[in-house]
Amino acid sequence: MAQQTSTAIASAIAVQTIGGVPAAEMQQTIFAIGEETLEAETLRARGESLLAVLDQNLHDIIKGLPYVEFMLVRDFHKAGAIDKGKSDDAAQKIWERQIDRIKREFDFVKPKSESKDAERKAAAKAKEIAKLAEFSDDDLESHKAELLTKGDDKSVNMVKKINAELTRRNAADIDKAKAERKAISDKLIARVKELAKAGTDDADELLISALQLLG
Repeated sequence: MAQQTSTAIASAIAVQTIGGVPAAEMQQTIFAIGEETLEAETLRARGESLLAVLDQNLHDIIKGLPYVEFMLVRDFHKAGAIDKGKSDDAAQKIWERQIDRIKREFDFVKPKSESKDAERKAAAKAKEIAKLAEFSDDDLESHKAELLTKGDDKSVNMVKKINAELTRRNAADIDKAKAERKAISDKLIARVKELAKAGTDDADELLISALQLLG
């Protein structure tokens, strides 16, 4: 009995170590980690909640803004961080992180920078599209044929505009046709490589036949 009791006590003492260090010596350190982890998680939860509100507020301000006004908002935003002692670079990164969050959360798209010349060209393009919108594709093709018979500079320029409009209208079909042609081309190339690699009489005959068909 005495021997069993001594064994139990020895086992209990052996268990009271952590990584070879007496558990009593580690207790306060681990206790502090648990306590501070709780505080950190609480602070993070509060911070994330506050960021969500601020992201929503900023999104409400910047959605739909043109580029110039968007950049003005950025400057005011950065000034708030710089006023608290942050560098211009650090303030820029804070702004970028918030914009990235807004992009993910609200599918926000940043406005593009446009020069006056780019804006003028975009307006002119929109005007041309609106002018041709009332005509069907067949109407435009007929008008294009008439213009080509004239051949003067004004007619040629108009033909270019009509071609651009037809391309814009049929962009999806054009892209689909290109994709289909590429798929066929890839299959043909792969098949030719297979036949060339085979090196048999039958394979050579197929290659010659294909070459003759392609002219």
